[in-house]
Parts: sequence; structure tokens; C-alpha cells
Amino acid sequence: MEIEKSLRNWLTPEQYAAAVAPEREVLALAGAGSGKSRALAGRVAHRVASGAPPESIVAFTFTEKAGEQIKTRVASALQECGLDPLLVGGMYIGTIHAWCRRVLGDMDARYRQFDVLDEMQFRVYLISRYPKLGVHALRDARPTAKGDRRGYFESLKQLSRAWQMMNDELLDPDQVAAEDPELGAALERLRSNMEKDNFIDFSLMQRLVVEALESGDSGAVEALAPLRHVLVDEYQDVNVVQERLIALMHQHSETLFVVGDDDQAIYGFRGADVTNILEFDKRYPNASVHKLLTNFRSTSAIVEAAGDFIAQEVGAMRLPKVLRAHADRSPREFVVQQFPDRQAEAAFVADRIKSLLGTEYEESDGTRRGLTPADFAILMRSTNTEEQDKTKRHTAFVDALDALDIVYDLDAGGQLFDRAQPAALRNAFELMRHSTPDRSQVDHLFHSELAPAFKLADLNRVRRVFADWGRRIHMPLAAGVPRQRLFPQQLLHDLLEALNVAESGLDDGVMTDLGTFSRIMQDVESVYVSIDTKSRFGELLNFLNNVAGTGYDTDRQMMTRPDAVSVSTVHKAKGLEFPVVFVVDVEANRFPGRRYNYDGWIPSTLIQQALDNGSYQTGTAGEARLFYTAITRAERYLYVTGSAQLPGGKRTARVSPFAARLTHAEVRRDLLEAGAPPLVTPPSAPPRRRGDESVLPTTYSQIHTFMRCPHAYKLSVVNGFSPPVPELFGFGRAVHAAVGKLHQTYRNSSAPTPEEARSIAEELFHLKHISPSSDPVNRPGAYEQAKQKSSDIVADYAKHYAEDFETTRQVELPFEIPVTGGVISGAIDLLLRFDDADKIRDAKVIDFKAMKGGPDPVNNPDLHWEDLSLQVQLYGRGAELVHGANARTGAVHLLKDSKRIDVPVDQEAVDDAVSNVEWAVKRITEGDFPQRASAKKCKTCDFAQLCAQKVEIFATNEMPPPLHLPDGDGGKTFRHIAALSQTGPGC
Repeated sequence: MEIEKSLRNWLTPEQYAAAVAPEREVLALAGAGSGKSRALAGRVAHRVASGAPPESIVAFTFTEKAGEQIKTRVASALQECGLDPLLVGGMYIGTIHAWCRRVLGDMDARYRQFDVLDEMQFRVYLISRYPKLGVHALRDARPTAKGDRRGYFESLKQLSRAWQMMNDELLDPDQVAAEDPELGAALERLRSNMEKDNFIDFSLMQRLVVEALESGDSGAVEALAPLRHVLVDEYQDVNVVQERLIALMHQHSETLFVVGDDDQAIYGFRGADVTNILEFDKRYPNASVHKLLTNFRSTSAIVEAAGDFIAQEVGAMRLPKVLRAHADRSPREFVVQQFPDRQAEAAFVADRIKSLLGTEYEESDGTRRGLTPADFAILMRSTNTEEQDKTKRHTAFVDALDALDIVYDLDAGGQLFDRAQPAALRNAFELMRHSTPDRSQVDHLFHSELAPAFKLADLNRVRRVFADWGRRIHMPLAAGVPRQRLFPQQLLHDLLEALNVAESGLDDGVMTDLGTFSRIMQDVESVYVSIDTKSRFGELLNFLNNVAGTGYDTDRQMMTRPDAVSVSTVHKAKGLEFPVVFVVDVEANRFPGRRYNYDGWIPSTLIQQALDNGSYQTGTAGEARLFYTAITRAERYLYVTGSAQLPGGKRTARVSPFAARLTHAEVRRDLLEAGAPPLVTPPSAPPRRRGDESVLPTTYSQIHTFMRCPHAYKLSVVNGFSPPVPELFGFGRAVHAAVGKLHQTYRNSSAPTPEEARSIAEELFHLKHISPSSDPVNRPGAYEQAKQKSSDIVADYAKHYAEDFETTRQVELPFEIPVTGGVISGAIDLLLRFDDADKIRDAKVIDFKAMKGGPDPVNNPDLHWEDLSLQVQLYGRGAELVHGANARTGAVHLLKDSKRIDVPVDQEAVDDAVSNVEWAVKRITEGDFPQRASAKKCKTCDFAQLCAQKVEIFATNEMPPPLHLPDGDGGKTFRHIAALSQTGPGC
């Protein structure tokens, strides 16, 4: 009763009714600003309070960021109910994709060494396998409307789209082949090649889990054994394969709780099916439907005008609901206005922002503060589409902000090569396309582009980079001569070193642009064995010139949004709210946009149901939902504007029917009329940013990087730089996957023999950056030698640690440990020892490492025991708090030595480890990233070429306690993290 009382106090009556609904299936129909995340969090807390184990709860979110926000809400709800907020770490709260990857690894450890391809990596993969996939036949079979051969990159984009649609719609290549033989054959070759190459993408991983569950795969069923409660956020945006997955999971669960709003279904063009939420009660006749109709965000005028708009535009194609505003606060303003031209519209927006900055704003809790730039958003349907005068749609608005010195954050993909530094790097790469450039070519590029962009660039060092890499890229292949292993990431690092980036003091925006360029290089390296020929280097250049420039977001990878005006698409603003919103560029045929019919390669006959439901196309209903989403981002000030004369346009643009339909007594349309009343003028107040509820999500490897050198963390995580590919990249993962597979295979039997272990290691072994020898028996190369070493290691493990298989199970358990200010995620290798009743007797954290420690590993400085110990201690905390397995011991297992070194995991050691992490998280959130150089650390640092290698001080005198390390005799020794204990030339 106390828990229910606490939840009643924490939730509104509407939210509470949904959170505690007893029905097996529940739909929470949550209007804009109605607190859907709070209702979902309350539901989770109620389940746990009713006795549900944390690991029985799976909650899906649309994005990783939304997942982090809901974790925070769940932790608060648990605390409100008197429960330990750390229980959130035992649940799964995150994206469907990430959960499917976890399940695949539990089904078969082989999947743990598969690389996941995102959209851009997948496009690079298609380029790299173009001949094998037979894409040329597809191009020949699909001429353009003029009869010309289909373009290379357009064809790859369409093939990528067809692949994703095939998986999202659960079609088989055979079904496609029956309608389109060339496409079906290409998709089958693509699936076969990805399997052979150990690659997977988001669409395929979802499909594989669905197929495994439908076939009753024992591994998949076992992975779902703990499942009792399924929750889905943003349910209106799920597609066919995701809906099928949710339904299959519910066959194994006790309850299904979905929350969403059909009025905000804005991803139909990607395949999301709004009928999933519209017809939920038909699929589940006994489901209860709870409507959250109180908008806590916006004024009555905004809520009522938006509600009337969507009801009139979508009508019977929506679930009926009438929202009401929780409260009306003043001052407030609602303007709908068309201006004579874009310059006038942009000037009004910038002037209005300038006038409202520093004015008083009363928050919902009654506190008052002055507005800052982060309180404003300029939203448009498309930011990056070109106007008729070749400028981008956002250009006039950011120019107007610049003119008034208003700081802004432009979220518009495709801007990378519009800026000087990444454009200069791209052109530097391009200079080596055909041959090694001569001195005059290099000097011309240096003086015209490189030196203006990088003020401290060194011409002689740049010449050396071009001479070295030009020679290597264009080295001819010869029989009997081993192929080179060339990686463009190293070329980039060499070039940035010659350009003296380390000493240039470039701001974070420029460094993040360079980090994005580095990420592009990483994507290329992820699918190519090596860029060691002229043709492969040419493919890299083609990707840079034709795909990468418009395919990568260049958002800053900071933990919180900057204090700047957001200039963004409506899609990017989904889930956000602002005191002041400008929805701009609202004209007929712009917003709403013109209707686009399906034009993909998958035959329409195979996806007719999806097309009938409005997927893979745009129409009036979808455009109306997007507009509704835009205007409901506003809290108190909403301005909907357009222009009669568009940049470069020859005809007068008509007023948008969407703007015309916004009717309410508070709406003003008279700004351009003579004698119109002045705009609202609020009183001034000291500017103060709204509190940020975000929690820093991070992995152990990222924390580990910070604790060695905070500046390396900044380069890697904040700016986005990737390291060069090391020798034998992926070897450790291959060995680890083999050990996991060994335990999966022999979990209910006696220990494997060394020969059986060797066989599994050889079957699973795969390296992406070293090619097997053409004659592995008579001329074994580096690949064969690595494979032999892997099988030796795994066989040796089975021989010397047979007791690990006796009444013991090795499991890899994911975990998330909430700490003050952050959530640390990772995966624990646990050895669980069972008694005769199959109950866990004890648990041991084992960190398997494919490394060599030598005769005295504890005193081997190359092993970095402060890092290894911290990792085991954190994992011990995760095992105890998150999974309920009290890890009494922890160890690092050095597989190459076949040695197991115990690490202190007593309470004091674990508490001090957590204190170190919390200290690091605090330093990260405060932007404290000093260089902490030492001769030893810098020698092995992945980013040494990008760093001045100085010793800078932290912005605080507060330091964490020393870590507890093994001393080799069963006792302890103590050492501070490397960022504190290893600095200066002597370290």
C-alpha cells in the first residue's frame, strides 16, 4: 500500500492508471507533453515492487538517448517507491537493435565477433564487394527514364534500401527473385557474403532473432527465459519486423505495455507502420487503453490549435483524443505570419530571439530565470535542401543569427565538406588518386588550401607524407611479393601531424569535423582488408566525394546540448521541448511537402499491405503528423512563418494550408499591418540555463581511456577520432568468442578435450584485416599463424582449466552500473558454480584477456594493473548489484600464458573503484580534459600524433582514492590511476 501511495504522489491519475493496469496488454495513448516516459517508468517500478526481478523487464526505446533518459526516470521511480535505484542496471532499457545483438550472442558466441554495419558502413561494404554482388547487372536491368544506365551510387543506395526493406518486411530473396530475378539473386549473394565476412546490420539482426524465435531455436528461447514484462516506447514508430519481434516476445512474457501517439507517427517513410498502434486493441481484444490527455508542456492556445489541426487534417485515420493544457502561464505568444521574402522572415526570427533573450520565464515549478540561447529552436521540414539560388534552406536563418551575434547549433547533415579543414583534407587525399603527386602539385595544394585551413602546417613534413604514401598507394602488385597492409586512418594521422594540429589550438567545432573525417576512415577500414591498390584507394575517394559529404551527422559529441539556438529539422527535434519555437519555411508545397510515391526496387506487389498502410511514401496525413510534432515542441512562444518570395524563386509561394488551419483566439496574423499592436515584451531577468537531467552514458573502455589521459578521451569520445588499425586487429575478440562458444557447447557435459577446443577455435576464427594465404598448407602466412596461435590458446585453456566446466557455467552478462552522474555499461564474464540442486553456489568474475604477462605478470608494467583491477572490480559490483550474483572472487585470465591472477574484490576495493569512476564522470561532465603526458603512455597512445604531449593540471584539487591491485602473494598493493600516477618524462 505504501508503494502504491508513493506512485500516486509521483504520477498523475491518468499516468497512475496506466502504470498499475492489471490487464495483460496495455496501450498508453500519450498525447504530446503528457508525460509518457514518466508513465512507463512508473509501470516498471510497479512491476518491480510487485516482485518482478529486474532481469525480467525489457523496455525498448526508439533511440539510445531516449533509453538513457528513461533509465533516469526509472531510477527516480524506484527510489520514490523505496526501492534501490541501482536495480535499473539489471533491466534492459534501450534500442531493439542492441537487444537483438545481445540475444544473438547468447544464442551463439560466434555472433560476438560479427561487426555491425550502420547505414554508411553498409554503403562502403557494397562498394567494396561490388563485383561479387553483381550490381552491374542490376544497373543494366534498370535504365533511367531517358534510357541511360543507372548511376553507380544511385544503384548502391537503392540496393541498400532493398536489403533493409527485405529484412524489415520479412521477405525472402526467393520471394523477391520470383518477381525480379536479378534483384533476388543480388540480395541472396549479399546475405551469403555478409555471413562469410562476419558482418551484420541492424535490419538483419532483428530478422535473425525473429526467425530464431519462430523456429523455436533453443538458444533464443533460453535467452528469453527470464523475460516477464515487455515495454515499448514510441510504439507508433515500430515497423513490421519489430512488431513481429514484440509479438513473439510477448508469447514468452506475462505483460505487454506499449506507449505512443499516432499523431506523432513521423517515420512512415522509413517503413514504420502506424496501424500497429491504431489497431492494437484489435490484435489484443482484452487490452486496456489509457489516454494521457493532460499536456504539461504547452499553453492552451498551442494545445487547442494543434489538436484541432490534427483532427481536421487526419480525421478518421487517427485515434480520437482531445488534449488539455495543465496550466497557462504568461507572458506567451502565438504568431502565424507570411513575410514578403526570406530575408524579412529570417530577420524577424533573429530579431525576436534577440529581444526575448534574457527575459523572465517562469518554470512549471514556479522558479523564474532569464531565457538563454538554448531555450530557442528554429525548426524546418528540411534544413539541407537547396533553394533555387543554390543556397541551403537554413542559410538565410543562420546568416541572420550571425548578423546579431546569436550563437546557434546547426543540426544539418551534409555540411562536412562545406568547411575549410575537412574539405582541405579531402582534396589532399584526392591529390593521390592517379599517381604520386610531384613537388609543384603538393606545394600548390599546401599554399591554396592546407596552410589557410591549418595555420601552423609544416610544408616539408607535408611533402614527406605525400611522398611516402603516394609511393605506397601506387606500388604495383607482383607475384610472390606480399601485399601491403595500408590503412587510410594512419594516412590521416600522419597528415594531421604534418599539419601540426596538436599545437594549432583549433576549437571543438573544427576538431569534431576532423573527428568525423576520422570516423569516415574507420568506416572504410571496417570493411576493406586494406587500401593497398590504386583501385581501392579510388573507391575510398569516390565514397568521400559522392556519399560521405551528405551521409554523416557532424553533431558535437558533447554530453549536453550547447547553450545555443537549435537550428534543426523537425525529425531531429522529436522528443525535445523549448520555451520558444519558430517553425519556419512554411509554404504550400514546402510544408506540407509534395507527395512522394514509393519508388524502391522491391516489387510493390510484395509490400502492398505496407503501401496501403502509408509506409515508404509521403502523403498529407504523414505531413500533418510532422507539422503537429513541430508545433507541439513549443512551451509558451510559438511562431509559424513563411515567405511569399523564396530564394531564387520566380513565382509567389502560396500560403501553407497547414498555417491557414491554425485557428485560435490567441493567434496573431497582423504583424505586417499598419497599427498592429506590439509583440509581447516580458520583463528582463538574469539569464540562467535550465537544469539538464541527462546522465552520462559510457562504457568501461571509455572510462579507462579517461583514467589514463583525459585528453585522449576528449579526442576519442568528444571529438570522435578513431585510432589507426593495429596489427592483428580482432585477434583478442576471436579468442574470446571461441572461449564463449566452448562454454556454450559443453555447458551440460564434461569438459572438452584440447582437440575439441582446438576444433571450435579453428571453426570460429576470423580476422578482417589479414587475408588468408592462397596456399595455407605449404605457405602459411600471418592469417594462418594467428589462427594456429588462437587454437593453441583455446586448447591450452581447456587442458589446464577443465574445472571451469565442472558444475560451472561461463556466461557473458551485460550490465549497467548507475553511479553518481553516470551509467557505466559493459559485459561480465562470470563463472557460476552450481550445487546439486542447480542453485548458484558462488560466482567468480573472470576477465579473459588475449595477452601475455611473462614469468612475473603482476610486476609487468606493460599490463597496466590499475586498469585491469578497476575493470574486474567494477564487473564485480555489476555482478552483485545488477544480477544478484555475489562475486566473492575476481581474476584476470591471461590466455596466452594460461595464468589466472586474482584481483581484490572486497567491499573496500570495489567502493574505491566506484569512487574513481564517479570522480572521472564528474570531470568529464565539467569538461575537464587536461593532457597528462608521460614518455611511456604517449609512446603507446593511439592519438599521440594529434596531441602536444604536455602535462596540464586538472581543474580541481579533489582526487580519488588509490586503486587496490594484486601484489602476487594474495595481498594488495595500492596505486592511483595512470592520469595521476604516470605523468612527466620519467614515467
